Amino acid sequence: MKTRFGFHLSVRGGVLNAAKEAELKGYGAFQLFVTNPRSWSITHSPPGQAGLFAESNITHDIIPFAHMPYLCNLASPKNEIREKSMESAIGNIDECNALGIKYLVFHMGSHLGSGSRDGVANIVKALGYVLDNSRHCMLLLENSAGYSHSMGSKIEEIAKVLDEADAKRLGVCLDTCHLFAAGYDLRDKKAVESFDGTFDRLIGIERVKLVHLNDSKFGLGSGLDRHWHIGKGHIGRKGFVNIFNSKSLGNGPFIMETPYEDEQSEDSNMRAALDFYSEAHALG
Repeated sequence: MKTRFGFHLSVRGGVLNAAKEAELKGYGAFQLFVTNPRSWSITHSPPGQAGLFAESNITHDIIPFAHMPYLCNLASPKNEIREKSMESAIGNIDECNALGIKYLVFHMGSHLGSGSRDGVANIVKALGYVLDNSRHCMLLLENSAGYSHSMGSKIEEIAKVLDEADAKRLGVCLDTCHLFAAGYDLRDKKAVESFDGTFDRLIGIERVKLVHLNDSKFGLGSGLDRHWHIGKGHIGRKGFVNIFNSKSLGNGPFIMETPYEDEQSEDSNMRAALDFYSEAHALG
């Protein structure tokens, strides 16, 4: 099976530019925003460009992933925000379908102090509406870093949403920086094995459809969502070797959301990821 690595890419000038960049750089996967990430409005790619985008990815055997805009909060106790989030999700799914994108990643949001139980209930209800009013595209719940009132920093909470929503169109995206910031020590081989066992028991490893491969700028359990360059943060070489040997994290596809300084930083992150991947598999 092909191991796929790639980055979150800019859509400046149109989504087709992201597909061309992924093909030019030899990525096996990439991620993009299909609508404005900081707005509720839904923008649509011209039909011709959408068709070329889908055709390019099929021709070059590249898997595209989309990411929901930052404003979306399905856990919110505020009806207006939740309703806007649901409509935004449906609009993004429609755009994914037009572009031939099979997976849409979204953050589980914040309960804003109303409590985890209410947050789960709001997410489950909102997901039901979104799934009933859309088709095809699979939604991937992404784990959070554990900042105040955030949902999904613990695997048990993600499992609860998946169990109560009970929908085949729901999967998981695991972010390595977020896991580390939430207190999962990826540098410890036994801790990673324990995580794998818990994840498989509660959710099922087969539901992981994407891994966000990011180092962490801050330490274990910081609760801070600050991505850093591969191997140069607190997860480090040992952590990434463990990640690539992990049953839940090691299969990819892998999308890096590391800080973009210039093309050299992107290249150096790719080299580091591939080096750690090779080291992990050399160790068996």
